[in-house]
Amino acid sequence: MVRPGHCSNCGVPSTDVLCDSCRQYRRCSRCYRHLPDRQYPDADSNVCEACLCRDPANVGRYCLDRVIGGHMWCGTAQDIDFGNFVQQYERDITITFETARSENEVIKYFFEMEVEFYRTGPEETDVQHTTARFFIPPMTSDVDELNLHDIIAQFMDKIDGFSGQNSGWIISQINYLRLCWGCYRPLMAGTFIPTPKWIAVKCAVVNVQCFDDINCFQYSVLAGMNLLKSLEIMIRDVVHHSTNHS
Repeated sequence: MVRPGHCSNCGVPSTDVLCDSCRQYRRCSRCYRHLPDRQYPDADSNVCEACLCRDPANVGRYCLDRVIGGHMWCGTAQDIDFGNFVQQYERDITITFETARSENEVIKYFFEMEVEFYRTGPEETDVQHTTARFFIPPMTSDVDELNLHDIIAQFMDKIDGFSGQNSGWIISQINYLRLCWGCYRPLMAGTFIPTPKWIAVKCAVVNVQCFDDINCFQYSVLAGMNLLKSLEIMIRDVVHHSTNHS
């Protein structure tokens, strides 16, 4: 999501889509970022070094098959309340999220938390310990704004589900909260899935396969739009023909 009044590449205030610095940079054909020449392997390459280091089989997919960034906030022995823990780092979490979004335009992200629990057995000296990790389902910045209150509520529900039902588990420490993100390009694809024969024989679907680029989704949409227009023309001609012969 491009914020009005900001550069779509680096996020600094700008009246144009790109600031003066980013306008001079080369655009990577895979991640679509405008980057300086030092971040490319050579003068003729249009793919940045970061993209080249990734698994080529995953390039072009719309995430999160590769996570390109993350940040962790570690807890201490005094951190046993998750709500207070998040509020303690609320400003830093927000800044990290906004920076990631500014660098990648649109991101897909999720949160991970690790918590230590303990409970006592029949005897007071019998103390059990365990560690659990909880995840928030992936979200995209073009649809979901960062809502820390909702994130706290989701994690608290997961903690209650783990420690509830008279299990006896009590939080002894919040180890960390981690934010992971990747660039999100929903109009791009990575693999072609052949149409099943029982569907293909009906001649009722359009399944575009690209060999020279990764724009199959756009082509499929255009093919579907043109197909509808063709059907409208055919129906109009049939109606016109029937009217003339009546």
